[in-house]
Amino acid sequence: MQGKLDKKEKNYIVALAIFVVVYSIRYFEHSMTGYNTTLFAMSYRYGFISRGMLGTIWEFLDMILPINLMTYDAVYRFTFGMTVVYDVLLFALLLLCVKKCEKADRHNLFYIIVLMSIYGFTDFLSEEMYGRLDLYLYICTFIAVMLLIVEKAEWLVVIICAFCMCMHQGFVFTNANIILVLLFYKAMSAKQGKRKKYLWLFLLCFTVVSVLFLYFEFFAHANGQEIYQDVIAAAKSLSEDKKSYNQSIVSHEILGLDVYEDEIKLHEENFREIPAFILLTMPFLIIGGHFFSGIIKKTKITWHEMVSDGEKRCHFLKYLAFMAGPLTLIPQLLLKVDFGRYACITIMYYCLMIMALYAMKDDVIIQQVEDTKQAVKRVLPIPLMVLVYAMFFSPMFDVIISNAVYRLSTWLFFWQ
Repeated sequence: MQGKLDKKEKNYIVALAIFVVVYSIRYFEHSMTGYNTTLFAMSYRYGFISRGMLGTIWEFLDMILPINLMTYDAVYRFTFGMTVVYDVLLFALLLLCVKKCEKADRHNLFYIIVLMSIYGFTDFLSEEMYGRLDLYLYICTFIAVMLLIVEKAEWLVVIICAFCMCMHQGFVFTNANIILVLLFYKAMSAKQGKRKKYLWLFLLCFTVVSVLFLYFEFFAHANGQEIYQDVIAAAKSLSEDKKSYNQSIVSHEILGLDVYEDEIKLHEENFREIPAFILLTMPFLIIGGHFFSGIIKKTKITWHEMVSDGEKRCHFLKYLAFMAGPLTLIPQLLLKVDFGRYACITIMYYCLMIMALYAMKDDVIIQQVEDTKQAVKRVLPIPLMVLVYAMFFSPMFDVIISNAVYRLSTWLFFWQ
């Protein structure tokens, strides 16, 4: 049975909504950094530049609306509105997954939903993350996931991928894996006729994000020197003090410069936090290890079967793709400094994927969640303590992973 919610499940949803509102009020910092206001200053009037979509939309709205949008207050209010849109879409996705899930499996799905809510609804409330381009990438990703779950207008995922790449080419590493893995999963699960459809969608999405990434990284800076000062002036005018802008964004996106050396102190911060993060999250790493090892055991395949049995090969490959999805973040981890973002992105990837696979009634994932829950119960008499402990790491920031991790890192290491 699926679809209609009973009274107890409706109470869960109401309680979740109250939790989200209270949690959001608690962690909203009511401030926006110059990093994120700078993003509104880059548009396609300077050419087909990277990260130019948001600024282009903003300039279009300024042109058609009777109010001046080229101010910090307007940018702040717009960001608040888009954060609400993000929250509504995330909540709608959670509700869709519950309704599509079989009634007998909903209890465990609610655990995943709560974990998703702890991080998903607080991700863009801190000063560092408020208005980050990830906000728009996730809005689009939620829409794509919902289309793939309900199997309506699925061709739109190609357009969504192109739009997201124009918003931020880092989409290829951060969010594209969700869409690509779901398409690959559906291709490997479908019968021959539908398999071709999903493989074509997969190939089109992969090609779009790859081509646009290469263009924005290597060919979008031809007129950088000519527009450099204009972009800085526009960015300053949108900042709160009319003087601030983010040098790193302008240098990389407009001039095409490598900013690794400029961020070396932030890399040192990352390296100091990693041991603290591993130490504090060890319980989750153990639970994750149990979860993934269980999937491997349930989908194991011999080399002979891999070569000769097409159905078993497809069955194995779709779960391999599910587990390996976040590996797309490796280039970011090696070259960039936003470890808080990447930790949160990884959590949200697995939560979104598990919820989507629950909605698609995947027996392996559903059974493994139950097996892992039982394993936790054998150690912890109250398994919900795992979710309470997860709140200890929320919210996550950008460079600094979270307050808890940062504080432990300063205790473990004496250098600053």
